[in-house]
Amino acid sequence: MWKVGIDEVKNAQKDVLFNGLVEACDGNSHVFHTLPVQIIQIAVAAVTYHGEEQTWANRIFRRDIPLRGGASLIDETIEVLKRRSGAAESGGSRRQITDRLRRGIMSYMERAVLIEKASAPWRMGHGNPLAFEILTGSGLPELIKLGVPMLQRLVLDHKKFIFVPSNTEKEHYLTIGDALEPLEYAIIDDASADLERVLGGGYRGEDYKDALNKLLRPFCDEAGKAVVMGVYRASSLAPARMFYAHRDYVHEAARIALADSVMQEHRGFPMLIDMADGICTTYFGAETLNRPTQAAFSTSVSRIVISTNV
Repeated sequence: MWKVGIDEVKNAQKDVLFNGLVEACDGNSHVFHTLPVQIIQIAVAAVTYHGEEQTWANRIFRRDIPLRGGASLIDETIEVLKRRSGAAESGGSRRQITDRLRRGIMSYMERAVLIEKASAPWRMGHGNPLAFEILTGSGLPELIKLGVPMLQRLVLDHKKFIFVPSNTEKEHYLTIGDALEPLEYAIIDDASADLERVLGGGYRGEDYKDALNKLLRPFCDEAGKAVVMGVYRASSLAPARMFYAHRDYVHEAARIALADSVMQEHRGFPMLIDMADGICTTYFGAETLNRPTQAAFSTSVSRIVISTNV
């Protein structure tokens, strides 16, 4: 456990945060369901305290209603409903783009932005840098093959990163954190045990086993010792927060996280991450997907009605 002085917090704010040496990113995703097509929007925003901001968005269109002439309309409709529900009587087939896969793609995009687009020395992210959705593939082994090299560059090569989750299942860590005084932090463990549990999961199929042996296992063996986990408390009004950092830079990372979090005394959460989330929500919120889609469908329906009347 370490105590950070007020002067150290001010220096971290003035020399690092407000000097533009930390860039944070956060993302969101939304789904718009229609009868013929499912539209998935994934967006990421990156910000610094220099007033710089960048945003990226991608939309995935999934059409799963083929037009087959001569078939019963009722039978086709029932088949579509069963397929979209993942019912066992339809063969147990699940949607190709599951909620977990959607989160996995968003996690990959966030880390890709941090390593390929960000230019500040320090990179700040939301959640766990070793995202579970990427390491397991979320039902898509290609995500492991794409994501592990990206994590390698961020976690083992760049090293200067700070990740702060807004919530965690490690309640015993937060219990330790709630016992801290304001401006104190504690380093508790590394990520080895968590990654061992990931490697012990049910990877089935040749593609998964190939990715596990060639990419995932060597990466986890090295990253487990390199990534450490800790907790900090920014103020007497705020709850404890968990954080992840590289072993070589964990003390600098903890001071930066504290310096950014004290600016929100009631939350004790890094303001840069909240700014990135706010910008992403403003530019790519649910309404930015729903309203244009509804307008497009209403235009199409109007054209069909006009053509019918003519």
